[in-house]
Amino acid sequence: MNSSPLRIAVLASIGRNPVSGAARPNRNDVLALEIARHLGGEITVLHAGDSAATAIGDYLAYGAARVEVVPIAEGQDAARALAERLAGFDLILTGSRSEGAEGSGLLPYLVAERLGLSLVGQGLDVMLGDGQAEVTQFMPKGQRRRVRVQLPAVIAIHPMAPVDPHYAYARRVAGKIVRQPAPQEIATNSTAWRSELATKKPVKFKAAETKAGHARMLSAIVTEAKGGAVVKTGTPAEKAQAILTYLREHQLIDW
Repeated sequence: MNSSPLRIAVLASIGRNPVSGAARPNRNDVLALEIARHLGGEITVLHAGDSAATAIGDYLAYGAARVEVVPIAEGQDAARALAERLAGFDLILTGSRSEGAEGSGLLPYLVAERLGLSLVGQGLDVMLGDGQAEVTQFMPKGQRRRVRVQLPAVIAIHPMAPVDPHYAYARRVAGKIVRQPAPQEIATNSTAWRSELATKKPVKFKAAETKAGHARMLSAIVTEAKGGAVVKTGTPAEKAQAILTYLREHQLIDW
């Protein structure tokens, strides 16, 4: 590594509010931007998509001095378009996955593959030194581990990264969005995926607990029979009646 400022790229995508469905900055990518700001250096925020998307401007409010937009049509290969612009960066930070579209979480891996770089996933924090990045990785069951990777590298940030981004409208007004030339001959992704609105999970019927607190504590540590009945014989109508009787006894239905 030479004495020139560290060049950090942050990949920015359009997210979706889980309640209203309105477009917004992807929270995972906002966390990546905040970590980049803590690291210092020369930061470039890059988005592949529509430069007219109003949510892109909110990355300025979260601390990006400017956002570069590489225009691509819907369905085109974003990984290839981004990789062409990312050559020469020392560190590439991105969220672990998008909040819309295919949402597969593969983009960081595809970008790293095209650039021939190492990738660290599920990063919680990043420290730099001696041409390396030391990353705390999120692991299942509350475990963590520290890994080192030689720069340049790609790091995907986990949604539980312990940083607190702040929105400032003054920064949004002061920053600017720069439209880059459209890449040449970007192929359309061949995919059978489709986007659909999420549906609510079915509600499970469960009888209310009538035990006292001490009894509930014992049942949590002592194996006991749960009660109920197994109906193996009878007609379908008789079996259905047994289910209805159980639901009515426990007031799970009122008819």
